[in-house]
Amino acid sequence: MIADLWRRSVADSDNLAEKLPKIGLFLGLLALAFAWGVATVKWKVFPHHQLVYLESGVVALSKMEVTELPHAVIELAPDETSPDPVALFGPEPAGDVILMTGGFNYRQDICPEFGCMAWVMERDGTVLHSWQYDPSALFDRDKLAGFTGEREAGNIYVQGAALDPAGHLVVTFQARNMFPYQVAVARFDWDGRLDWIRIDGSHHWPTVGDDGRVYVPMARIESDATTVAATRQKLQCKYGAVFQEGVRVISPDGAVLHEFWMDDVVRMSDAQGLAYSVRDDCDPYHVNGIALLNEAAAHRLPGARAGDLLVSLRSSSSLVVLDRDSGRIKHHIAGPMVAQHSPRVLPDGDVAVFDNLGGIDTARGTRVLKLDIVTGAPTTLFPRDADKPGGDLFSEAQGDVNFSADGSRALVAETLGGRMFEFDTATGAPIWSYRSVSDMAPFYAAEGNPVDGPAYALMHTQGAHFLSRAAFRRLTGG
Repeated sequence: MIADLWRRSVADSDNLAEKLPKIGLFLGLLALAFAWGVATVKWKVFPHHQLVYLESGVVALSKMEVTELPHAVIELAPDETSPDPVALFGPEPAGDVILMTGGFNYRQDICPEFGCMAWVMERDGTVLHSWQYDPSALFDRDKLAGFTGEREAGNIYVQGAALDPAGHLVVTFQARNMFPYQVAVARFDWDGRLDWIRIDGSHHWPTVGDDGRVYVPMARIESDATTVAATRQKLQCKYGAVFQEGVRVISPDGAVLHEFWMDDVVRMSDAQGLAYSVRDDCDPYHVNGIALLNEAAAHRLPGARAGDLLVSLRSSSSLVVLDRDSGRIKHHIAGPMVAQHSPRVLPDGDVAVFDNLGGIDTARGTRVLKLDIVTGAPTTLFPRDADKPGGDLFSEAQGDVNFSADGSRALVAETLGGRMFEFDTATGAPIWSYRSVSDMAPFYAAEGNPVDGPAYALMHTQGAHFLSRAAFRRLTGG
């Protein structure tokens, strides 16, 4: 037995001696692969860019929406019995009606062909006027040649709408399953005819001045950026595609008057910290709203003028005031709000925002926040009572707020919750609420899947504006 064990051990040692070069080569290759992997990450040598490209593709695919319903549908609502249910919590304000932002496939009981992009309504739900337009006439594959992904009109949706004093409806469009998602801005007349459209990377909500000028966030993709706002700080955007954003000013006839790109603005204004102090270098600014300073606000800010631009930057949770002609930053507010949207200038010169994630003292975390335009001191306007309607207000993204001409009331759109609330700004008391419900049966029928009876669904609420009854009568010739 001992002899057998001896012979076996000698044989094993001989085999090991033969295998040692191969084992050494294998271990060496492992060490080289490890070293190359470290170099790939640290110094971005081959195949760093290929791996990043692959990862970005995987991430993009994971964000593709797989659904048989339009983008704006939050969920099916089988318990609803009518479109757009409303509730009134006190005396109905008599001086105005409401301009509601909708979209393709919204309220096809009113706009049967394509859905209502927007409509004017009473608080009892009665629709007084509406706009619809064929999305395939606005967008086809040739017009969307600069985009990648599923370049189809059905993937484009209405993001925001605003009415100018002459009754023109300005609409911004975004897209799902397309890159980039920022698409276009268009203007329609009161009767729904297209005045002009610009497929130019406009996005989020438009603002329209009293002179008919249109102000929209704009975006482009930059693939060769390496540092933060021309500082020595390296850009930490591993996908290599940076959203550069800014503000575009458009004349009433659709011509570009000004373009203020934020990367240029912060360098010109020596405000590079706005680009550095963000959570995502791939989206350093994320412009999502614009308002115009009134005389009261301009009077309180040294060097400001009426018509200067109040711009919301979601990435840095801040507001900046830009000179209306040069784009230079004149004032900056940050601190109380988190990932806010919808900047608004109030009659007294203070400002307000839809504060998506800063409302730590509310039930869910979203609030309408008033800010002293000089000091930035915050005051929560709504909700103030978690037990009253709207007390659970929450929209992690998007959201919109608009005020009556005297600032006494506001309309707040909880976009991702599909609800709208009107409230008293002095007390925070809810006045009126609305749930965005539309019948999807026409959509199913157009897709070749007809259903029996209505198929109600809860839809995004992108925004609403007050429209005085006097202005409505003037626009309708009544």
